[in-house]
Amino acid sequence: MRKLAAALVGLGITFTAFAQGGHEHGVARLQVAIDGGLLAVELQSPLDNLVGFEHEPSTEAQRRALADAEARLRDFGALFVLPAGAGCVLSEVELESPWHAGHDEAHDHDHDHDHDHDHEHEHEQDHEHDHDHEEAHGEMHVRYLLNCATPEALTGMTVKLAEAFPRTARIRAETATPRGQNALTLTRGKDKLPL
Repeated sequence: MRKLAAALVGLGITFTAFAQGGHEHGVARLQVAIDGGLLAVELQSPLDNLVGFEHEPSTEAQRRALADAEARLRDFGALFVLPAGAGCVLSEVELESPWHAGHDEAHDHDHDHDHDHDHEHEHEQDHEHDHDHEEAHGEMHVRYLLNCATPEALTGMTVKLAEAFPRTARIRAETATPRGQNALTLTRGKDKLPL
C-alpha cells in the first residue's frame, strides 16, 4: 500500500481537496491520473451512497451490506471500463472503511468477507459514543493502481459506479493526464469520462 500511496503522490494526486470539499449524500468524488504506463484512480464516497447508512453496522444485515459494498468496490472492472487496447492490469487496491480503521480486520477483509466479527461485537457498545462524530461523515476511500501497456490508448473511461450503487446520483470527477487537466460531473446517463 505504500507503493500505491507513493505512486498517487508522484502522479500529483492529492486528496486534501476531497476532504475540504465537504460531505454530500448522493455525490461521490473521483480523481484519475495517468503518468507513463501508470493509471491511478481514487474514489471517495459517503457510506450512505454505498450501503444506505453511515453509522457503525449494528445488525447482521448491515455488516453484510458493508462487506458486499467493499467487495464490489475492490472489483475495478465492475465499476470502470477502460479501452481494451490500453492493456491495463490492476496491480493494487487500497480500501479504507471507517469501521475497520485501526483494527486488524481491515486487512482480513481483502481476502475473507465471511470473517468472524466477534471482536467488533464485543466492543460495539463501548465504541458507540466514540463514533458519534464519525457517524455524520462516514466515508469510504478506494485507491486503484493499474499498469497499462499502451497508455496512449487511454482516451476515456466509462464509470459504472451509479449502476453498482444506485444511491449515487452524481460523481464529481477530476483528471490529470498527458492531455491536460479536466473536471466534470458524471451521472447515470452521462458516464463517459474523457482522459
